[in-house]
Amino acid sequence: MKSFLFERNFLILLSSVFINGVGSGVYAVSGMLLVLHLSGSVLYSGFAFFSITLANAMAFLIAPLTKYFTYKRGLFFSSIMKSALLFSIPLFYITVGLNVYYVLIVLFLVSLLAQFSYPIETTITPIIVGKENLIKANSYIQTIREAMDIVFLAAAGILVVLLGSVQAIFITAVCHLLSSLTYTLYTFPQNEVSDKQQSFKKIANAYTADLMAGLHHMKNSLIPKMIFSVIFINIAMGVMMPNLPAFALIKGNGNEAVYGFYLAAMSTGVLIGTMLTPRVKQINFGQLTISTFIGTGILWTSAAFLPVIPSLIMFSLGAVSIGIINIFIFTAIQQQVEPSFIGRVVTVLTSASSIGMPFGALAGGFIGETFTAVIPVALCGLSMLLFSVIWLSSSVLRKLPKIEETNFFPVRESAELQQEPK
Repeated sequence: MKSFLFERNFLILLSSVFINGVGSGVYAVSGMLLVLHLSGSVLYSGFAFFSITLANAMAFLIAPLTKYFTYKRGLFFSSIMKSALLFSIPLFYITVGLNVYYVLIVLFLVSLLAQFSYPIETTITPIIVGKENLIKANSYIQTIREAMDIVFLAAAGILVVLLGSVQAIFITAVCHLLSSLTYTLYTFPQNEVSDKQQSFKKIANAYTADLMAGLHHMKNSLIPKMIFSVIFINIAMGVMMPNLPAFALIKGNGNEAVYGFYLAAMSTGVLIGTMLTPRVKQINFGQLTISTFIGTGILWTSAAFLPVIPSLIMFSLGAVSIGIINIFIFTAIQQQVEPSFIGRVVTVLTSASSIGMPFGALAGGFIGETFTAVIPVALCGLSMLLFSVIWLSSSVLRKLPKIEETNFFPVRESAELQQEPK
């Protein structure tokens, strides 16, 4: 039997991940630095991160719309629209000039479009590789994604220094254009989309039913028990991330490339965590989460006060826990949730966990502007320690067995799973 690694559609999926990895690495650095340059204020970096994370929190409102598009068409059009929006930044730059508020709007819209394409990508992976290959496939995909981030986040900082933020964003726009072309090559069976014209009322009712179905599917799962601590973590990350450009400039004595190095360091840690997942899956999930995030708290708090080189090392090692937990949770969702519900469950979970991040970004912007960008990074590290205490104090979360034995979603009656809005 041919390995899924050499299956046409999986190779196309990896190709799009590679191309998007190039673009997103450059975009992650250039977008935030462009806002910082146009405004000259950490507060506006907070507004930028607020815009991006607000779109993430709105994912549960966007996901039900994917059912009105085939997988291929949905991926194609969302990628094309992202490309067009990003092309407008260099176009305005060379014609009428750039305004920081316009850049903030573009950052928000591009992130909103990503919330449309992400549940589709999550849904098609088990269709392409089969559920029995999901852990391996997710590891390959995540490894490529993080490897691309490491290389291109580090390179992006240097690229911004050499070319400028606007020119770097142009490269991202080209990558999204190329990615949209790869999506047209998929040959796996597409989902059925009704050709019948429906009234706005029917569409609205179906949309609401889909949204409620995703929420209902999670109602009796372990997710609600985990969500408070996850929201807390995201508030802490929201406080830190908008300050990272200014923090990197402080550590690097004004060298813009250092911001890319910090993002690359984080991606390196996540990649290491991803690669470690097969080796640590025998450890009880509750104990693993508590111990790894204690390590993250100590390492990131240290990174805030150390010189740049040891700070980068501590920052990278602290991100290992994120790579491990992300792979475990999303693989569990793909294995335990019916295919028709995967996209909705993922987006509801993503939205719920992201809801604290926009508010954290605003708070982080004010803290960084009022004091120094070092303080929010240290606060984030201390918050990771508090997160571990929250899990330790919950008997349900503390006693979770190894990931393959953890049933996040209780078995439901097949009739309930088949309920779809008409």
